[in-house]
Amino acid sequence: MAFDKKSTIAPVIIEELDENTLNNMNVDMTEFVEAKALEIKDVPQSVITDVYSKQSTSAMDITTEVEDQDILMTADKEDQLTKQFLNGELTFSEYSSKMDQHIDLETAEFEFSRNDFENEEIETNKTVHCKVSKSQSAGQVRCKRKKRTLPPVLQGLMGEANLRYARGDTELAAQICMEIIRQVPSAPEPFHTLAMIYETDQPEKSLQFALIAAHLSPKDADQWVRLANMSLESGDIKQAITCYNKAIQANPKDINLYETRARLLDRNGDKRAYLKGFLKLIHQLEPEDGEHIIKYAKMLAKQYMEENNNEQALEAMENIFSKCSNFITLEEVNIMTEILIALKKFKRCLNILTIYTNIWVKYKITNNEQNTDIITKKCGNEKKEESEDDNVFEIESCGVPDDVVVDLKAKFLITLIELNQMKLIENLLPKFYLYENQEISGDLFLDIAEALMGKKEFGHALMLLEPLVNSENYSLAAVWLRHAECWVGCKDIKKAIKSYEVVKKLSPQHLGARTALAKLYQLKGQYNKAIEVLNQDPESDTLDPQVIYQRTLLLFKVKRYDEYFQSGMLLFSRHCANIRNKVELNALTIVTVVRQRLETLQLHRLSRGEKLEEENAPVFLNNTELSEKKEFLLLLQMCKLACTLKKYGLLQRICFTALTSKRFRKRNSHIMFLCLLSCIYNNDSYNGYNIVRHLIRVYQKPNSWNLLNIIVQKAEDSRHNRFIMRLLGREDVFSYLNIMHANNCLISGTYKYALNDYISLFKVAPSALLALLISVTLLQMSCQKWSAKKNQLVIQAIAFIKKYSQLRGIDGEQETYYNMGRVFHHIGLLSAAVHFYKLVLNKNPGDLVKKNSYLLDLKKEAAFNLHLIYLESENYLLARMYLENYITI
Repeated sequence: MAFDKKSTIAPVIIEELDENTLNNMNVDMTEFVEAKALEIKDVPQSVITDVYSKQSTSAMDITTEVEDQDILMTADKEDQLTKQFLNGELTFSEYSSKMDQHIDLETAEFEFSRNDFENEEIETNKTVHCKVSKSQSAGQVRCKRKKRTLPPVLQGLMGEANLRYARGDTELAAQICMEIIRQVPSAPEPFHTLAMIYETDQPEKSLQFALIAAHLSPKDADQWVRLANMSLESGDIKQAITCYNKAIQANPKDINLYETRARLLDRNGDKRAYLKGFLKLIHQLEPEDGEHIIKYAKMLAKQYMEENNNEQALEAMENIFSKCSNFITLEEVNIMTEILIALKKFKRCLNILTIYTNIWVKYKITNNEQNTDIITKKCGNEKKEESEDDNVFEIESCGVPDDVVVDLKAKFLITLIELNQMKLIENLLPKFYLYENQEISGDLFLDIAEALMGKKEFGHALMLLEPLVNSENYSLAAVWLRHAECWVGCKDIKKAIKSYEVVKKLSPQHLGARTALAKLYQLKGQYNKAIEVLNQDPESDTLDPQVIYQRTLLLFKVKRYDEYFQSGMLLFSRHCANIRNKVELNALTIVTVVRQRLETLQLHRLSRGEKLEEENAPVFLNNTELSEKKEFLLLLQMCKLACTLKKYGLLQRICFTALTSKRFRKRNSHIMFLCLLSCIYNNDSYNGYNIVRHLIRVYQKPNSWNLLNIIVQKAEDSRHNRFIMRLLGREDVFSYLNIMHANNCLISGTYKYALNDYISLFKVAPSALLALLISVTLLQMSCQKWSAKKNQLVIQAIAFIKKYSQLRGIDGEQETYYNMGRVFHHIGLLSAAVHFYKLVLNKNPGDLVKKNSYLLDLKKEAAFNLHLIYLESENYLLARMYLENYITI
């Protein structure tokens, strides 16, 4: 016997009986024969196992071979799950689920959850076996329930364990039970005995064994109820519910079990499982249990209708109409018709009303295979609903007796409206609103009016709404809202505005009504009133982004720009960070990913001891109607207006705020370009350089280098020098980067380095710009005190300026004349300078210069320089002439 090696209990010897003797004797093999000799010394631990194996080798071999073909889960697996449950690694619900999952392929039992209740009906029939035909492939496994009976020899060993327990030798009895469990884990008997053994000393362990025993013999509902009560005493509600699930599987028609489980589910907070349980109950009950069916079906229908789950509510009510139609009252008819109307099953609703009430309808039925016939359908002795699938119904006439309750009258009218029977409605509707009391049945008036509005019968709907808005009990915001919508449908804007104003007064937080009222004001051209209607208080209201967006557009339309910018920034604040000061801009430009920007911004605020979140931040509705595209177009519109108004600081705030938006993350490159432009306009070269540096790394195009050049011209530091030097080694011989490096050398006074770069580039790709730059560099070198051979430098400068003139061509004549005049003016050759300045004034410029004269025409500059030359030579008259002719405004 495979006992635990750590056990201190000595092994025993069971007397072995001769098989021949047993065969000759009239002995019941299932009866245990007590051994006479019991010795507790020097006996190997495997004696019991050896005795068992000698007696039953052949029988057990045959049994094992049969079971190996049918059992899906091995004994080792069951033993492992049992040990996990006993060690507390699994709850009973998990243990039960996993055991059933391996034992039966037909149904998979899940851990206690809502699925428990969905599978109850399947679990009730777990004794059914799945067999495959011989023609199926050999790889398919036969689905057969696991055998849970002990072989004859183990039955004797089980008797020995019970005897030991009765004599008080509980330790040995427990070990024998454990050995039986090891060999046949699915037998319940040893678990029953172990539960009795531990009942006094270890009640929790006893309960565990009792649960396993009950699981292995699940047909005893009383046993499950007893275990559920024990679980409740130990405070385990979930385990108690699982026990009641098993009890219901064993006895699915016991109403008390369902009610008790429902109370436990309510305590456990699982409302869905609570409802599923009662839905299962009413399916199980028979027509003779009509009172219980009606009670629970109505309860379920009301619960499901509160959750707007009308399909399940209809399923519950179907049990009443199919099983116990003789018990149906007007209350059940009212509930059923309400569900059918909600599900838009109007023909069936009409059938029920005509069958179970005194309402009558005369149909003109057109059958596809028969001639047209006229029949009358009314309440009779036969409570049967008829199918209408094969026929096309046309209602000829109908009647509603006065004794029909008002709720069913209203539902009948709604059904006719939905079936487009407006001719009949015109006769029945006046009787309803003239003779029914709107103070009592106002909700029914409103339901009928809404049905009429759905069919765009606004005039008829107003007949029902007028009494309501003038009543004491139903002059409510919702009724006035429908009243206003009807006037809109009737295209009477003035009356619609009055009704919407009442809605606004009764319910100031109703944003839908305010939006509709604002649209009406816009139609009348009263934009300021529309803006006032759409105004929301960020400190007290929950803000609707759609309303803010509409108000922002209106503010732009009426040119209230300050409020426009405030409203737009409020809209962006729901997904953008608020930039508190200019110092925070640097945190947004050093990284390129939105998430990293936000993290850097938070670290910056922490380092300064500031709060991360904004105080009194507005609360927004989770409104997804406002598209990202519309919002981005609004951002562009705000940027364009800020630039037009020359509010460059505001422009920079708007652009950098958008950098922190996760909603705009797909437009990151566009927003970064806007930020760069805002830095250029606002003379913020520091943050502009951070952005343009990243831009150049991604897009090395002429425009990118031009933007860097603009930033460099306004820069107050020399960070760009190191950046350019780092990139020089990665570039080709001729590039814009090399020109910028040479320009830096020229500006910083290192003329030889600049000249070396310019000459190298000019040799590779001669251009007018390089020739001009070389000429300027040579002139600067000639003007230095310590430079030698100044005459040669001047001659070379003049040669390159001439080369510049040739390369520039005819289109740039005015520009070349002006630059040549400046060169000669700079070196003191004033007569040559005057000559070229006069050429600028006298020559007709090209077409490009004429079209853009305010940008490209150099006549004013040339005239001013001539004026300076004549002033220096004391020729004041000529100087004044040039000023008056070319410069005076």
